[in-house]
Amino acid sequence: MICPSDSPPSFGLLLRQVRDGLVRQLDASMAEEDLGLNFTHYIGLKVLARMAPCTANELAKAIDQVPSAVTRLLDKLEALGCVRREAHAQDRRALQIVLTEEGRALWLRLQKRGEDVIDYASRELSADERAQLLSLLTRIRDSLATP
Repeated sequence: MICPSDSPPSFGLLLRQVRDGLVRQLDASMAEEDLGLNFTHYIGLKVLARMAPCTANELAKAIDQVPSAVTRLLDKLEALGCVRREAHAQDRRALQIVLTEEGRALWLRLQKRGEDVIDYASRELSADERAQLLSLLTRIRDSLATP
C-alpha cells in the first residue's frame, strides 16, 4: 500500500513498500503456473538451486524461517516432485534435501518470472541507475550484517 503524502516516505517504509509490491507481482506471476506457489516457495527453490543438497535446518537458516515452516515448504515441493529427502551421507540421523530435475526446471521458470518482475518494476530506471541502486542497497545490507 502506498500512502499518499506531501512529504517523502521514511526510508524504512519505502523499502517495505517496494518489497511488498515485488512480492505481490511475483506471487501473481507464479499463480500462472497453477501450482499453489508463493514467495516463500520461490526463495526456497532459489536457495536450494544454489546449496542443495543440504539439510532442512541449513535451509531454514539460509531463508530465515523456523524449521516447521521449512517442513511445510518441503512437503509442498516434494509433492510437486521438486525435491527428495534422502539419507545424509555423513550423518545417518539426518536427511538431506536434494533438488530434482523437475525442481531445477521449475526454478528456471520461476527465476525468469522473478527477473521479469524486477525488469517491470525498474522499467523507469536507466541501466546506470539500476546499477547504482543495486550498489547502494548492497552497501546498506552489508553494513547491517552482524560481524
